Amino acid sequence: MRRPISRIVSLVLLSLCLGTDPLLAAPEQEGSKKTLYGMFQQSAMGGINFVDPQEPEVVYIPFDATSILSDDLNVKVQVQGSIVNSFVRNGKTYRIITVDSVKPMTAEYGATTIASGQHTGLPGTDAVTVHTYHNKTCYLYDRYAVLERLAAYSNGHDLRVLARGGADNPDAVCESLEGSPLFEIPNDGDFTFAGLSGDILFIRNGQADAVHGLLAVNLTQQKQILDATVLPGASVAKGALRYAAVAGAQKGKGAGTAKAACPAGKTAAQDMSLDLRTGKSTAVGKVTCR
Repeated sequence: MRRPISRIVSLVLLSLCLGTDPLLAAPEQEGSKKTLYGMFQQSAMGGINFVDPQEPEVVYIPFDATSILSDDLNVKVQVQGSIVNSFVRNGKTYRIITVDSVKPMTAEYGATTIASGQHTGLPGTDAVTVHTYHNKTCYLYDRYAVLERLAAYSNGHDLRVLARGGADNPDAVCESLEGSPLFEIPNDGDFTFAGLSGDILFIRNGQADAVHGLLAVNLTQQKQILDATVLPGASVAKGALRYAAVAGAQKGKGAGTAKAACPAGKTAAQDMSLDLRTGKSTAVGKVTCR
């Protein structure tokens, strides 16, 4: 059952906080709007504090704890409000915040799991932190965020890539992903995210265990460096993508365009290497039937 926290407890704690030395106040924080991601917790004194992992040196105190429901304690939530006062006590910064809204981020409301150090997409691509929701997946790298979302009007995916800073709040990045995208594919075919290696984004078009399309995009240069039809088994190692291009199907410059007559059930393909730094593909073998 959801029930409000006692107003008396909140006001007692608030009066103790506001009774600190006014010289320690930080008025520049007052009136500023904030969106926080963290947890409401009950303090040893019985009051309610809010801690955002992105600001470990700050403790937020809700101005009116009756706005906090018991079900909101000790679960990850999104909080929107305004700073009305700020002070320092024993080297710790405290900020009084009015709470405009509280959005729990449990599975019921959206976020389901967070897994760090995962390997997603092609073998050899960078490790990533993955936020999985009921209708989307958010991949967080040091400098990029990739959102793969089920399209509302079909069974396909929308894919969106933005730059991010390491200090950006991960939950905020995954919740909004606002701003001009570095790369975007609105629902248009069977496209899926196939990993990131440095500044190189990989996109798969089709099923990984069958002949499929493979795209590579240099996000820094905003340039597509590969558009090939490949056999399963592409991987990244030592700054290069190794793949088997279906003969006659690779687009643009580079090898892998020769054709070969193969028996039924076999596909003519050529081993290729894409230098991720230069964006150039070279053949590393002859066309064979596989």
